[in-house]
Amino acid sequence: MTFYRYCWWLAYALVVCAFRLRVEGRHHIPQSGAAILAANHCSLVDPVMIGVATGRELWYLAKAEVFPIPVLGKLIRKLHAMPVDRRRGDRSALLIWTKVLQSGDPVLIFPEGTRNKGPGFLRPKAGVGMLVYRTQAPVIPVYISGTVNIWKTMLGLGRLQVRFGEPIQFCPEQLPDKRRDAYHFISQEVMRHLAVLERMRRNAGTVAPASRSGSPRGVGTV
Repeated sequence: MTFYRYCWWLAYALVVCAFRLRVEGRHHIPQSGAAILAANHCSLVDPVMIGVATGRELWYLAKAEVFPIPVLGKLIRKLHAMPVDRRRGDRSALLIWTKVLQSGDPVLIFPEGTRNKGPGFLRPKAGVGMLVYRTQAPVIPVYISGTVNIWKTMLGLGRLQVRFGEPIQFCPEQLPDKRRDAYHFISQEVMRHLAVLERMRRNAGTVAPASRSGSPRGVGTV
């Protein structure tokens, strides 16, 4: 069992005991190969909750300032976090994500670029559009709710839910000729799909163990 898988089980147990996690649309996640999971971002716990709901091992970004911290830096590296220099912004993240996707692994990205606890969505950054344009990887929209006030959810006054939408595949023929316009088009389309997920009726779902191949060894209902 890998270190990531071991931590996944610990996180899974915590979610089962402390939250009423409901997962919808997990079947939309490819069993193997590269994929970009594009999610809204409300809380620091979002990567953990989405990672538990996804099942496959995900790769994340974290600010470079965190990695020199003793123990914490080594821990998050083992959990597939990768440093990004915020001074370089999207370009730094783009290079990292491209390498991961070319290796056939899925990544989690937040198109808004920062946490947003308010209603609606922020204007998406160009990064998600640039990444899709460069890699042609399918995008899985992910909407998470119930983490704005995680303590309230833990007390049973809210419901934690992760919803996965159908994969979005952007063909070069459907994109504007200019790259900048193509980046904008892709980013806007991703946010439009997130908005659709936000409005969707909530349905019950399942959570399955994390694996590199995406093939679960078991399924449990949360």
